[in-house]
Amino acid sequence: MTGSGPWRPPERTDGPSDRGDGQNERADGRPESPAGPVPDDVHSAWGLWLAATAFALVGMLLNAATTRFGDLPPATRDAFRDAVETAGSADISIEALFGVARGLGAVLAMVAAAVTVWLAFRLRAGKGWARTMLDIVAVFLVVDAVSVVISVFGGVAVAGERGEIVTFLVISLQILAGLCAATAVWRQHTAEAMKFTTGGGTRAGE
Repeated sequence: MTGSGPWRPPERTDGPSDRGDGQNERADGRPESPAGPVPDDVHSAWGLWLAATAFALVGMLLNAATTRFGDLPPATRDAFRDAVETAGSADISIEALFGVARGLGAVLAMVAAAVTVWLAFRLRAGKGWARTMLDIVAVFLVVDAVSVVISVFGGVAVAGERGEIVTFLVISLQILAGLCAATAVWRQHTAEAMKFTTGGGTRAGE
């Protein structure tokens, strides 16, 4: 028995501590934000990004599966022929090489879709860098949609060998992808969404 007062348990130094202001503090001294619900704007942007990715992926895969070499604009066909002749590959026909290019395009479309979906989930977790990356993705989707609209009204877009119905579906999917991406960017840049993504989201350091 000592005269130093009542016994007190030792203070913990290996876990988060309460700073008294509603926020916990990590063992390394960094503040840990409390868990909170995802704002409606961020949740809406997340859903719009999933929709935009689905529209763009289906459109690109359908385009790759149905496009024929004769459907390309004359300038593109000439450039493709010049590239094959310059390569000097006599064993590979232009149609076969074009088929390989379509296959590579489909693979790249699936990879891009997977990355976009991952970024959308990172956005929902409150990551500001994911919002910035999705802004860049939106630029490509919106530019693609605008170019399609211009080509349609300018009479450049033609059905070709794949038919008018398939062409209409491809064009519609591209436009829908651009509209969803543009709307998602607007929702993820509202004041509520910016505060959520700038503050670290539902879990700090995730």
